[in-house]
Amino acid sequence: LSMHHHHPSEAHLEHHDKGRSHGSHEHGMTPVQSPALLQHEHLALVGEEVVDDTEFSELERVGKGVRVGQVIEHLSTELSEDTSCRSLPGAILLFACFIVSCLQAEEPTLNYSTRSLLNEILTEDANFAYIPGSQFQHDLGADQDVGMKVLDNANTRQDVHSWFRLGFFPLFQGSFSLDGPADMSAIITQWEYNSAIGGVRLSQELAPLGDCRDASMAKALANFDICSPAFHYLSTPLSPHLPDILAREVKEDDPVRWFFFSEDWSIIEARIDETLRPNSTWLQRRRSESVRAAVPLYNPELHTLTVVYAEFFFARSGKQWARVLAPTLKLQVYYKLFHIVVDVVCAILVLHIFYSEGNEVRVIVIESKRQRMTPFKAIFRHFTQFWNGVDCLCMIGFSFLVFYWIGHIQNAQTLSDMLAGDLFGQRTMTGSEEEKAQALRALLDHVEMSLRHQLTVAYIRSICLFLVPMRMFKAFSAQARLSILTRTFTSAATDVFHFMLIFFTLFMSWAVCGIVLFGNSIEEFADFERAMNTCLRVVLGEIVWHEVREEAGPIVAALWLWTFCFVNSLVVLNMLLAIIMDAYTDVKSSVGTHSETLLEQAWETFTRWKARRAGHRLSVKEVLYALEDKQLPPGVKITPASLCDLVTGLGKEQAEEVLIGALQDADDLERTTHSVSAVIKMVGAVDTRVKAMNRNLTLLIGHSVASSNGAVKGPATPESILNEVAALSESFREHQEKMAQRLLKMEECIRVVSDDARARSGLCVGQRDFMHNRPMSRSSLGMAQVAAGEGEPVTRDRGLPTSPVPTAVASCFSAKFQDS
Repeated sequence: LSMHHHHPSEAHLEHHDKGRSHGSHEHGMTPVQSPALLQHEHLALVGEEVVDDTEFSELERVGKGVRVGQVIEHLSTELSEDTSCRSLPGAILLFACFIVSCLQAEEPTLNYSTRSLLNEILTEDANFAYIPGSQFQHDLGADQDVGMKVLDNANTRQDVHSWFRLGFFPLFQGSFSLDGPADMSAIITQWEYNSAIGGVRLSQELAPLGDCRDASMAKALANFDICSPAFHYLSTPLSPHLPDILAREVKEDDPVRWFFFSEDWSIIEARIDETLRPNSTWLQRRRSESVRAAVPLYNPELHTLTVVYAEFFFARSGKQWARVLAPTLKLQVYYKLFHIVVDVVCAILVLHIFYSEGNEVRVIVIESKRQRMTPFKAIFRHFTQFWNGVDCLCMIGFSFLVFYWIGHIQNAQTLSDMLAGDLFGQRTMTGSEEEKAQALRALLDHVEMSLRHQLTVAYIRSICLFLVPMRMFKAFSAQARLSILTRTFTSAATDVFHFMLIFFTLFMSWAVCGIVLFGNSIEEFADFERAMNTCLRVVLGEIVWHEVREEAGPIVAALWLWTFCFVNSLVVLNMLLAIIMDAYTDVKSSVGTHSETLLEQAWETFTRWKARRAGHRLSVKEVLYALEDKQLPPGVKITPASLCDLVTGLGKEQAEEVLIGALQDADDLERTTHSVSAVIKMVGAVDTRVKAMNRNLTLLIGHSVASSNGAVKGPATPESILNEVAALSESFREHQEKMAQRLLKMEECIRVVSDDARARSGLCVGQRDFMHNRPMSRSSLGMAQVAAGEGEPVTRDRGLPTSPVPTAVASCFSAKFQDS
């Protein structure tokens, strides 16, 4: 071990300076004065050239010693890279297994096919407004009457009544004729593999009543005593979505009617007329906001239960909208061995996360007790770090997912048991009307509760699908080449945040402007949410030119569309790309030349593990902890031999590998990298300083030439400036030589007068001889070197005896410097 209190380059510089001066004395040459502009530790002056110390072999550099701080930093980096490389396979496997598990659990293809089939049947095949068949249809053998309207044509409450009576109920009842009882043994060919169960629940959602905005005008013009201030459906309802229906569950005080398939068609028809006619007491004109029908369907091939929802919305503007939904539940969650195996693997990997974090928490608690810190504070500080927080969120997310998934399995089993009971048959229900109503109400309530549970599971899965890749990014963050993406996001986060403030300000301005200009007649701009989505589609390349042109005219539409596309698509988004690319180039250039690829690091981890198992080397953690326990100053330099002495059991080959890695990391850190914006700033600063230097040099040369020659002839050019600078430097060198000669003569004169004064003052001979024979001072030596033309003098204040004879000094000076 050796402590170097000076800069490492100073030793090399001093050694080479001595060599140069020694050679100069031997050959009688005047050395060239090289400027000391060394900015890197591994550079040294050799002769007149700047040589890179890294030209030496790595073993030679390691033999000279490596700082302890660099070694500890390298070992810490290696330990984090080794840990991340070991955790990467588990993170990738968890990600793959979780994706497969989500696809197996949801089976979106089957669910979408069922929903699309039922939606098409109810929107296209549930016809009403029948007319007698024409002669042409009779000739083709089609004796049935023809329905001229479908669901989209139901624009009034009379149409709602006709659609339910002639279109909806006959599809499920099995009779497609206007009159006659239903054939209970008939097979519904429209549904193919889906069979209706029990009956239909028809519910109504009511709005609260209140005073009209102008009571007298409402009474005089519309005969309205009270109004319903319902603002939920003032605009066009959004596209059909399940969360809205499940959120508006049927309440106890909501009007409900039950229709059972086991009843006669005449009874069902009479009840429909009683319920849905415009003048009926059940369908309230002022308070009714929506009417919803729900029918459960069972598919024996898929073993699924589907609920068909057909709902009409009554807006206070007079418009009514209809939508159809058909969510599906699986009554048997696990029916494939592959699905079970995938979920078991996922559960094992998640338990491994809990086990690893539990060990870390245990170590933190032990360390906090040793440091006399509150364990809760230490654990909180640990999990507030970003990547540890990601692990914590993963554990919380998977805990909720397992909890709700177990409840989902139990709900599916409960529904299966309910359908296998005595009250439900294939298409009919047995028992009294009250028993059938209670059983159907319990079935539909449990189905809706299971659907809400399933929707919650889907939301938790969606969150976990983002948390699991974040654990992969945690493993990537310790690998130099894999962490480029995450470090790019981190580097650009501040600029992107400020960019988003400007972007959304502009974006919302154009969206609201679209609502003002086109919202009265274009559905895409009917409300704020739809306007924002439409503007986003325009930014991504979807043009709505024809719609806005027909509404606002070509001039207004062109101004809105062109300015929006130019500002948001061409300018603002390219600025975002520039911000990200600037951060990416900065991060990419910071990756050192010695950074390993993923395959190289994986192979290195495997070979280290194999050698450690064989007892040929120590682990990185053991070397790091052993070196940290010594508590050496960071500036201490260690060699492979001294490192082997510090770490018990460490081999020479591994010690050399550790020190070489530390040197390589230090070399990578010394390389200064800049982003594009930083380079542009530096170029601007250099340009400014060059202009300032040019201006100052021009003024300096102008003053010097004017003072020597009287005036400057002609304009200053770079060539004239260089010539003047060369002349000034030559004049300054001559002046420096003259001053050196004068200083030498002055010191000689002072020494002669001092000796004379000591002799006159009675100094002894021994003292006088000592004064004559003492070594030459540094100032005298420097003056002698200057006189010999070997270099610049190095002066230092020396305490010289004061002469008692000032007249002798004056005479000596006048004799020596009479020419000056």
